[in-house]
Amino acid sequence: MLVLFTCYMLLHAIRGRSQLLAILLGTILGTHAAGQVTFDVNASAAVRPLCAHTAFSRAPNSRLVAVELDVSTFFQPGTEQTIKEVMVQAVCRREEVVVVDYSPRTELHSDIDGPLQVMQEKDQTRDANLQGFGAYPAIGGLSGAWNQSDYQTQSVQFLQRPARELTVASGTIQRQRGVYFKWRPNSQTTLEGSRTLGILLSVPENWRADLMDVTLQAVGMEPPHFRRESVIARQSLVVALYQENDTVASQAAAEYVRQQANLIRSVKLYSKTIQQRNFPTPFHKLGAKLELYEPEVPDDWLESIVYKPGAFHHTRLSALPVDVRVAIMNFQDQKVRLETLSGAQPRIGSGLHPRPANPANPANPSNPSQSYTLGYRPGVQSPSNR
Repeated sequence: MLVLFTCYMLLHAIRGRSQLLAILLGTILGTHAAGQVTFDVNASAAVRPLCAHTAFSRAPNSRLVAVELDVSTFFQPGTEQTIKEVMVQAVCRREEVVVVDYSPRTELHSDIDGPLQVMQEKDQTRDANLQGFGAYPAIGGLSGAWNQSDYQTQSVQFLQRPARELTVASGTIQRQRGVYFKWRPNSQTTLEGSRTLGILLSVPENWRADLMDVTLQAVGMEPPHFRRESVIARQSLVVALYQENDTVASQAAAEYVRQQANLIRSVKLYSKTIQQRNFPTPFHKLGAKLELYEPEVPDDWLESIVYKPGAFHHTRLSALPVDVRVAIMNFQDQKVRLETLSGAQPRIGSGLHPRPANPANPANPSNPSQSYTLGYRPGVQSPSNR
């Protein structure tokens, strides 16, 4: 019995640990593990200046800019009927950036076009009938009848607005640092397809570029019984924002997108190697499941690198393949460069040690950053030898 229990725990540990890296990759790539709902958003977006005068902005020494996000939602066949709500949240990483306005706003819709005409009628009818007959022997008889009828009618007509349902909800979050949009379906609209979201931001004067964290999720009936609502899909994506007509900022945003894609490709290519180094034997997987063994590489290393501000450094990342470490260095340099263009102060602590965008000239982030190539061999087909 003990042997069977040990084998069961071993198989459960292998299954759980082997799926962990795939889930992290799916979150960053914008794919859900269940595959029922897939989200997408533009990787970069140009920010248009609206007004340079500080009188129209929320804070001193700031200005207003506008950005548009193109959000797409794709449902697998048969999934649309189970999805009840789709929500998008967007927050800029620089804390001084404040949301001033957004579109679309909260909307209520009804299947009935125009007001309703209501008619109320009330009828009242009263009838009375009295009959009498009397007779006296040898004298004669007497009879009589009395009838009365009363009829009343009342008619009232008025216009009434039809009941409306919430189809779009939007507002600010995190003390106006971010914004959310929420959609619900009705007979006239659908949750699937593409939508354009407009956001008006108040940014500091020295702001040129930034990173915006976008979280997308779908709420629906939970399979297989479809009796309870829960989150069916959730994805986190990063949008690189850059100031319109700013060549340096647009190039930095484009390079950030390219280095992130290169990092994801490297992680996918060496996923089996990373898994093997983390858990050389099935007993290591069982020990990790029972919290008796700590893997060589932290479970959340990829999420920390992509979503945490600054450059993430961890001594245990040295266990990763060389090509993956090179991709991490190139990506983090571009991330720090883009954060520097936002004007934010470098964050130090909690394992975050930002490096200058250009080691040769840290004061000028407009210069192209160094690209690391040590250990990168383009012709590698199999990572098993790493």
